[in-house]
Amino acid sequence: MFARALAPIATRTLAAAAASAVLFSAAVQAKPAISEQTVGNRLVRSVEVPFVDLDLTTPEGTETLKVRLRSATHQVCGSLPRGPLREQTDYKNCVRETTVSGQRAMVTLIARAEAGENFKPGERIAVGS
Repeated sequence: MFARALAPIATRTLAAAAASAVLFSAAVQAKPAISEQTVGNRLVRSVEVPFVDLDLTTPEGTETLKVRLRSATHQVCGSLPRGPLREQTDYKNCVRETTVSGQRAMVTLIARAEAGENFKPGERIAVGS
């Protein structure tokens, strides 16, 4: 009888632990490291975005990739500065360039998925400005 009374609590605890593990995994995948390079006199930043765990032939998979790309844009560009107009313009250019980079990559990935191509484990795309 005591075990029967604890069963619902154990089930809820296991479900909560599983949900936490899924959220942690998603957070780790969505927050890769930022790479920085200097090209000429310009600093170029990029972020690798994972996608192999997604089914890009479904609306859910493409929406999840869009969310990851928006997160990557925020990681690369930061937040809109309140400083001089030049900094605000640089931020807007960064967002535009990173968004376009992500959209191009997404179109290519969806085409590959719809063509039936299998992605390699650990494969990622790099987006940035």
